[in-house]
Amino acid sequence: RESEYGWIKPENTVNVDEGGIMAGFGLDSLVIGSSDPRRKAFLKGSESRTWTTFIEAVTAYGRLLKPGIIFKGKELQQQWFIDEFRKIAD
Repeated sequence: RESEYGWIKPENTVNVDEGGIMAGFGLDSLVIGSSDPRRKAFLKGSESRTWTTFIEAVTAYGRLLKPGIIFKGKELQQQWFIDEFRKIAD
């Protein structure tokens, strides 16, 4: 991209991926749907599940960046942040 745009360097080109984990999904849930992946499935069961999201990134040079984790919550806690972002949590 540096040759294409002239100013985007490989160390500034980042591939970011996001995924998640559902906590609380257990035997009391029922999935209703088709085995065909193009059709929707519905989940019926406990509403006590929470979703935790993780974000990972790597530069075009192969340098891994620190992953991020997003938890469900009602307020921010300072210990979740690096020093540069502690002011945002206040």
